[in-house]
Amino acid sequence: MNQLDTNKAYEVLGVNQDATRDEISKRYGVLTRKFRTIEKDENGYTIEDITKAYNLLMGITFVDRAEEERQRALRENPPILSRITKKDPVEIENFLHYHKIKFIVGAIILVTLFSLVRSCLTNVPPDFNLVFYGNILTDSEEKISNDIISNHPDITAPSVEVLTLMTGDPEYEAAMRMKMAAMVASQDIDIIILDEATFKETAAQGMFLSLDDLINELGFPEEAYVEAAIRLEDPQGGGPLFEDPQKYGIDITSSEFVKENNIVAEKVIATIVVNSNRSDKAKAVLKAIK
Repeated sequence: MNQLDTNKAYEVLGVNQDATRDEISKRYGVLTRKFRTIEKDENGYTIEDITKAYNLLMGITFVDRAEEERQRALRENPPILSRITKKDPVEIENFLHYHKIKFIVGAIILVTLFSLVRSCLTNVPPDFNLVFYGNILTDSEEKISNDIISNHPDITAPSVEVLTLMTGDPEYEAAMRMKMAAMVASQDIDIIILDEATFKETAAQGMFLSLDDLINELGFPEEAYVEAAIRLEDPQGGGPLFEDPQKYGIDITSSEFVKENNIVAEKVIATIVVNSNRSDKAKAVLKAIK
């Protein structure tokens, strides 16, 4: 839809011609959320059509010359996918953008399936899983894995994975949350290392093992233990109910482990997953993180 008059703009947005600017703005917000999951609506309109109509009715005349030039260059020298499918490269680009979350989830599924197949073929499935999750980063997965093998003879094939929420991409981060939930549900994690905010959020879901009875065994100073409370229920007409706080994590921010492995987070909390099938190994690994 190259040209657009005012009457057509009202039709595209699906609002009456006496609609106020506030009503037009709210309608545009509804439609943009709708187009996160579709390429065209039932009338054949795209997100570009919706935006053009909105801009016309709101009197927005800004033109992104740089973007227009980029799209022109893209059409003059289309990528191989566009040449093979004989589709407009800008349309393909928009399709990939609006369906990005599906591709991310699909990629995670494929990677997971590949890992399972590889484990079956090599017959060496992980015998210990440590995950970094939340607003936290490290680039030392291989080093940590090798250190676990060196320090714990009963662990021969550890897995160390980073599920960061520091990308700035909400769709990617949603995918990471989904993967985290799936791994916990399938008992694929033994130790989780998190930032403080993510620790409190996930602890409220009852995800971690209480450390109250393990203080002497683990050997950390009393002040290192971090308390949290599990959310019990959300009654109607009132705030959520929580259990009494318990020690579910250990603050290892100032430890050599954090420094040696380039772990980035405001505060680093280590904890054991409540449904770990290898809790003895998890305790041993946690004790060694000093």
